[in-house]
Amino acid sequence: MWPFSRKKPDPLDPIDLRDRLIAAAASGSRKKLRSECQAYKDQVAQHLEFITRMPDDIPKDDGSIDRHVQCLFTVAQCLAKECRAPGLWNKLSGVSDDNPLIQWNRWFNELPERMQRLEYDALISEAITFIEKAKSLRGSAARQQETFLFGRLGELLFHSGRVSESIEPFQSALGFCVEGNDVEGQIAYLNFLLEAHCYLGDGHAVGTAEELLSVKQRNGLPADAVEKRIRLLKQGEPLCRVICVRDGRELELDGITNLGKESYQFQFRRNRSSLQKASTLTEQGNQLASSGNHSDALEKYHEASEVDPYDPDPVYQSGMCLLELGAYAKARDASEDVENLAPGWFRCRSDRWLADGLDNGSISNEELMLVRALDDGGLPPAQAASLVKQGVERFPDFAPLYLFLGNFSKTEGEAVAAYRKGLELVDEPDLQSRLLCALAGRLPADDPERKQLVSQAVSLQGSLVAMAAAKLMVLQ
Repeated sequence: MWPFSRKKPDPLDPIDLRDRLIAAAASGSRKKLRSECQAYKDQVAQHLEFITRMPDDIPKDDGSIDRHVQCLFTVAQCLAKECRAPGLWNKLSGVSDDNPLIQWNRWFNELPERMQRLEYDALISEAITFIEKAKSLRGSAARQQETFLFGRLGELLFHSGRVSESIEPFQSALGFCVEGNDVEGQIAYLNFLLEAHCYLGDGHAVGTAEELLSVKQRNGLPADAVEKRIRLLKQGEPLCRVICVRDGRELELDGITNLGKESYQFQFRRNRSSLQKASTLTEQGNQLASSGNHSDALEKYHEASEVDPYDPDPVYQSGMCLLELGAYAKARDASEDVENLAPGWFRCRSDRWLADGLDNGSISNEELMLVRALDDGGLPPAQAASLVKQGVERFPDFAPLYLFLGNFSKTEGEAVAAYRKGLELVDEPDLQSRLLCALAGRLPADDPERKQLVSQAVSLQGSLVAMAAAKLMVLQ
């Protein structure tokens, strides 16, 4: 047995104990810190409550507070990893749920799932409570968390339909980012504010966009997208339009001057962002409708429209349900409402024509079912081609079938003939514009008729996608 035993250090009062360990951590010497931690670990265990309390005499600036906290965590880490004394680390880390930073991080992680479960009211209340707690804490870490909490509160209010209430928390988050010279944060919250002002139509969108542009330019960041947005806002952003996406970049139709070999995708854009709560309710309605629960689906669409009265999608989907239920007049009214909210949204114009024809008896339910079966795209090509041929034989004067007949034709001649026949019968601009583009696409680029067909498609108040395709055809 070793003849000598190490003498235990004399007891220190809690203040001296804390200051001694903090000084060892601040010295930067790992050897000194390990020696002090090993010597006083038992005394630390007796005074955990005092040591973890912020000293009364510490300067109140964030820098001093941060340095003290950093040193305290360094001491705790050394005790836990090198001295087998994890008490201080556990106390600081909040093994219990007492540590607000632990609570908030868990809350942030749970947000997406809880928003999907539509727990907006509870989340908003919790965010407000957390912000009040954060205000009582000192240090840059607390201010950073307060910034995040204000930002999340703004998002929750915005996406739950309380858009006007989201302005203040977004502005608070932006203020913290400006004070802390956090450029990334400034850009994020200015973008949030821009979308909120655009949604509200309160006249502040252009000024907010110009502020965003200024931040980007001062920091040497790309600003083309913001400049385009400002021009669009000043011109008057349409309620609904179609844009092109090429290689992940969004392009306005009037900004495309030549076509390369790249492929283009068309996407709808509105002058307002969609609200997540309304989108979730609409998706729930879609799931119900897909399973045949159309009445329940209608209730979900109605809830979605109450959250976001500007969103055309729940109204559009409700129109589909009403057609399935045979409520043709109401389906026509829904299509008209969609046209008012977002002119040209998807197939709302041809859907209005279908609903009107079903209501007045000029279109049969069997014809509607044929169009639905072919339009959904779930049939194998051979089965769809057979179905459309049978449909044309049974309903030779029903124009929509000729668009499908041309699409499923095996030869160019058959396709051209089908589209021409459809154009002879059509009396609805949305379908007419699609037939015009389909026929033009089958003709040689230098064919004079092609140019005439494309020009006619652009001039119609028909399908926005067909109009966009026609504008690109002009450049070929």
